[in-house]
Amino acid sequence: MKRTQERASADGYCIQVLIVNGEVQNHLSHKSFYIENIGKGGFRFISDVQFELEDRVQVLLRFPDDHSQEVLGRICYSDVIDDDTMAYGFSVIDGFYSLLSIGG
Repeated sequence: MKRTQERASADGYCIQVLIVNGEVQNHLSHKSFYIENIGKGGFRFISDVQFELEDRVQVLLRFPDDHSQEVLGRICYSDVIDDDTMAYGFSVIDGFYSLLSIGG
């Protein structure tokens, strides 16, 4: 499958998880998760917290310039990094963000 959307380097970008499947996540909302790469349709992030495929996740996407935006998406894939760390694909459902605002 060939990607039709551009991806941008994600240095300095992170997310904070606010809601998972309709449940507020107070214990996760203060934790930042590193974003590896980002595109118009979603991003890949690294986590030591487990998520399930198809989880609906509301996140606060933080940009290096201190701008932030809430985005709703779903977990669309997972990859094992090591025993304690996973990489997850996040597909945007609602909350469009522009790659122009993130340097792409």
